Amino acid sequence: MNIQELHTDIVIIGAGYAGIAAAKKLHEAGRSFLLLEARDRIGGRTHTQQLDCGATVDLGAQWIGPTQHHIWKWVKETNTGTFDCYDTGKNILAWKNKVSTYKGTIPKIDPISLIDLGLAIDKINKLCKQIPLDAPWTHPRAEEFDSMTLHTWMEKNMFTKKAKHLFNIGVETVFAAGAHEISFLHALFYCHSGDNMEALISIANGAQQTLTIGGTQTLLKKIAEPFLDKIRLNQPVIKVVQTADNVTVYTEDSKVVARKVIFTLPPALLNTIRFSPALPQRKAQLLQRVPMGAAMKCFCVYKTPFWRKQGFSGQIVSDTLPVRVTFDCTHQDDDYGILLVFVEGHNARDFIEQPESVRREKVLQQLVGYFGEEARNVLEYKDKCWTEEEYSRGCYAGNMPPGVLTQFGQSLREPYQHLHFAGTETAMRWNGYMDGAIESGFRAAEEVLKN
Repeated sequence: MNIQELHTDIVIIGAGYAGIAAAKKLHEAGRSFLLLEARDRIGGRTHTQQLDCGATVDLGAQWIGPTQHHIWKWVKETNTGTFDCYDTGKNILAWKNKVSTYKGTIPKIDPISLIDLGLAIDKINKLCKQIPLDAPWTHPRAEEFDSMTLHTWMEKNMFTKKAKHLFNIGVETVFAAGAHEISFLHALFYCHSGDNMEALISIANGAQQTLTIGGTQTLLKKIAEPFLDKIRLNQPVIKVVQTADNVTVYTEDSKVVARKVIFTLPPALLNTIRFSPALPQRKAQLLQRVPMGAAMKCFCVYKTPFWRKQGFSGQIVSDTLPVRVTFDCTHQDDDYGILLVFVEGHNARDFIEQPESVRREKVLQQLVGYFGEEARNVLEYKDKCWTEEEYSRGCYAGNMPPGVLTQFGQSLREPYQHLHFAGTETAMRWNGYMDGAIESGFRAAEEVLKN
């Protein structure tokens, strides 16, 4: 095979939100760059798809919160339409074979459990505000918080089974991982990064407030239009070699010689690339310790959002699988009715191992139990498990287990010779979200522009 040799000033690796943000800044600065993407598309952990029935869904990241200023600027810049996630009517709580309804973010439960849950969220919100976003490991109690899991903290601070269970569902929805997998320090940082825990689990004034017309990958394509000629798809990076003067990036059929490289991959994927010289030991050790969450999205598309006529919001919180958490992602009343079912953490890993026909039947059967036989009349069922994606290996983001932030956190954003590091996992604000990815891409671009 003939290896094509290319020369440019800066190479960006990964064409998700972080990579496109870095490219946008470099393009506006008039700098020479190439963007290498392993997939056959741009978008990374966003993936908008039109289904056979005609409905458009976001198989990956999809919501925008009110304080996510970077992505809102892009929405306005591209004249992209938006609509609020449906949040009107009765929500459903299923608990121990009993179904009840409630309104608002917190389910209607017995007073003791409600107080227990409320106090826990309040404690998290107060503690998280104290965590420095630029350096969580500098907090006076960082070692203590990073030595325990979020589950350990829950067991010490919560006392009722129902409150713990509902808190756990919230944790799975936010992190796509169980509370026992996450450092308490990381959980506090993450909540502060996204305003607070209440904002992360809420629709109104929260992280699930707004959706884009046409999808979030479509928004990214609009931003990338001015420099599409700089993007090379189907180019997974195999090896990176640095010298005193430059850096060479190798793919299967090309090598790109540049002055600087910006990586936008999550740590788990960055760890699959060979580096010469090897990355500093602390950075290399960090990359071994940040596993991806596991998230599965199951879309049930109907002719109309029939549940709205029944007075339901489409939101379900349940103690039975697979339908643990649902949202109504319908654009408007006379459009396709779209119910989104989330399966997360170890539940997603288990669920994906079943055949799609079985997954479909289990989801629909449970929805019928909540909304009646009309829920079986689905136009199309589509699910997506991000742990199967070769160039994601999970979603929503990399999570920090105990001991990682305090031991290795300083290496997250630290450049190494000609290499710079972005990606939503490196963001200070809205870490793990599209907005955080944009922030990180801008930061890394600014770093290389200064050198």
